[in-house]
Order: sequence, then C-alpha cells, then structure tokens
Amino acid sequence: MRLHSIRPADAERLATWLPDVAAEAGWADWADPDSLSRSVHDPQVLTDDSSTAFLAFELASPIPSAARIDFLAVSPGKRRLGIGGRTALAFERRLRGKAKSVYAPVPASIGLALYFWLRLGYQPLTKRDWPVTPKSATPSIWMKREL
Repeated sequence: MRLHSIRPADAERLATWLPDVAAEAGWADWADPDSLSRSVHDPQVLTDDSSTAFLAFELASPIPSAARIDFLAVSPGKRRLGIGGRTALAFERRLRGKAKSVYAPVPASIGLALYFWLRLGYQPLTKRDWPVTPKSATPSIWMKREL
C-alpha cells in the first residue's frame, strides 16, 4: 500500500464517508468536512490511492523520538479487508529514520480498535505510562509500538 498527502480529489472522496466515521469515533477534528479542505497537501494527513483509508498523525509527538497516530479510519464499506492494517504498516515504513516508536490512542467506545492495534504488535500502556491525555472526547487507552 502506498500513502500520500491528501490531494483535492482525495478530499472530495474522503468527504463522502470520513466526517460520519470521525463523529462516531468521537474525533471532532475530522467530523468537520472543512477539515479535509484545510488538510490538502498537509504532510501529516495521509490517504491511499483509492481514498478508502485515512491517517492523521503528528511527528515528534508525544515525545521527540516518536510519532503519534491521531486518527486512522477506513471507509465503512471496505472494513475487515486488511486495509487498516496495511495502512498502519505503510505508515510505519514511512517513519523509518524519523521515529523510534509510534503511539496510538484508542477510544474506549471502539472496542474492536484495541484488538486491531494488538494484532499489529502494539502494546497497551498503563495510565501512569501515558505520554499525554488523548485528544479524543471519550476515555481511551494508549498503545505503543517500537519500530
């Protein structure tokens, strides 16, 4: 899988499903359709060639040697086909030489997300090991993977 920054055509395709998915997951930032327009060519907002996957991240966060996945989503009609896992792994490949670890907050409201990250080799962190409080409005757990 190949990831790239969002282009105008990608933003149009993502707008058909991402705001609803983000709202359901409690990620208000991406529930606003205008967020996609503002994210065109942002190097920290990625999609795949078919715009069925979306990934927003921050480099050097929550610590300088890491990256934080803020939100990873797959179009509802394309879930459970391995697209999310391939997206996460493609993202990790992009990070080579830029980060030593990846953090991902997992909203408690999305129970399957915990298993998704566990299958990819991410480890849950106890609350005392959380790097920061997650941005999500719902209670969460942090997952971490060393690269």
